Amino acid sequence: MTIEEEVSGKVARLLATVCNEFTDPAEYEYVLAQLTRMSILGTRPRGCDRPADWSYKSETSDKDDDFSAKKENFIAP
Repeated sequence: MTIEEEVSGKVARLLATVCNEFTDPAEYEYVLAQLTRMSILGTRPRGCDRPADWSYKSETSDKDDDFSAKKENFIAP
């Protein structure tokens, strides 16, 4: 089972809790595909290959890491 299949199955189970028999099947498939894509892109480990349509800037992530380190030091010195 690929990561996409696993994530898609989890998203489908979540969607089943909010969808009913009146849900448009085409809209359901569209939302399933979009949520699956967002979940996969949002959970990829740092440093893995990013899709071509995602603008990734390393200097931004360095600033985020610096902010996170400062925040952690403030919370638990």
